[in-house]
This record gives sequence, C-alpha cells and structure tokens, in this order.
Amino acid sequence: MDKAAAIRLVIFDVDGVLTDGSLFLGDDGQEYKAFNSRDGHGMKMLQATGVEIGIITGRTSQVVSYRMDSLGIKHVYQGQLEKLPAFEELIQRLGVTTEQVAY
Repeated sequence: MDKAAAIRLVIFDVDGVLTDGSLFLGDDGQEYKAFNSRDGHGMKMLQATGVEIGIITGRTSQVVSYRMDSLGIKHVYQGQLEKLPAFEELIQRLGVTTEQVAY
C-alpha cells in the first residue's frame, strides 16, 4: 500500500495494453483500434486522484490521439520505438522519481 500511495505517474503502452492488439485497416489505409471503455474509466479515476497519465507507444496513430484527447491525457508519446528516452523526458518534465512511476 505504501508503494501504491507514492505513485504520481502511470504510463501505458497502447497496442495489447489499452487494446486487444487487433489492428483494423480500412481500404483507404485508415487505422482503427478497439479501446475498452473500462480502461478509460479507470484512467479518469486515477486522474481524479491527482495521478498523471502518460502514454508511450511504438506506433503512431491518429485514433490514439483522439482517444487520449477525449480522456484528457496530455502526455502522449507516439512513434517511440525506443521508449526509455520518452520515459526519461516525461519524468523530468513532471519532476517525479522512478519510484513514483508505475508502468
């Protein structure tokens, strides 16, 4: 409980974490993903307690931008094949330690 109480930032990947990993592509090349509404609700609940939410994902998708905007998530890093630099930038920007991060 003490470790959980110290968390100030939770970072998520997208594909296979916030989605089931399926990618739906339209004839026009448009990419579609299915997000679980319960994940979004949980993220909103975390934000309500003052916990920041971050997204670091290897792929780049407009639908991810739309979904994160709808949830009020400001810290979104897409196209990050190497995720550590984005992680380090985000914790520095927010002024948190690695012990205050769950991912």
